[in-house]
Amino acid sequence: MEAARFEDLAEQVYRTLRDMILVGTLAPGQKLRQEALSETLGVSRTPLLAAFSKLEKEMLVELVPRRGAFVKRLSAEELLQLYDVRLRLEPLGASEAADRIDSAGIGLLDTVLDAHRRAVAIGVPADVRVADYRFHMAIVAIARNQVLERILSSFAIVSKSNQSGLMKPAEKSLSEHVLLRDAIVLGNAQLAESLMYEHLLEARNAAARLAATAPQTQAVY
Repeated sequence: MEAARFEDLAEQVYRTLRDMILVGTLAPGQKLRQEALSETLGVSRTPLLAAFSKLEKEMLVELVPRRGAFVKRLSAEELLQLYDVRLRLEPLGASEAADRIDSAGIGLLDTVLDAHRRAVAIGVPADVRVADYRFHMAIVAIARNQVLERILSSFAIVSKSNQSGLMKPAEKSLSEHVLLRDAIVLGNAQLAESLMYEHLLEARNAAARLAATAPQTQAVY
């Protein structure tokens, strides 16, 4: 029973830290100070360290010997590589979502799309980023591909958290999400796959331009 409670607590800490990285409360390169986080989250260091270990496996945290844990800071080349992975996997998720869409899935898509509309209208960048992320994750959830969901959920967070700004105008991204929603609801797997590819390609190309001009250095903590 005690072990189960510890696992639940460590999972809660892991999810909280994950969300903090997504919204930017914890920024790339920032040191994760155990004492401060333990106090903020109201937990001991043991579940905190367990969460750090899990986040490291997802490329969200980097553990540096003798220096501690840091929020993962990608080089421009690593950001491009993550977009290359997303460009290959997320169209598959969109296709599978179109094949498996049902009334519950339509409701989920409409809920996250409405939240994205509100975020874009208000214009707070962190809220737009979170709403964008949740729309993409809703599609993968509808696809019911747990392997794909686990891979993409962390990759999408680390790529978004390492962007200094949006990779395309928020309004354009929202309009493309509307088209994706319609293709999935219609059950048009081929169109959904194509739209997702084109949606991510523009962001991937922006990352490529950044990688081409950025100095080839490793992150220093």
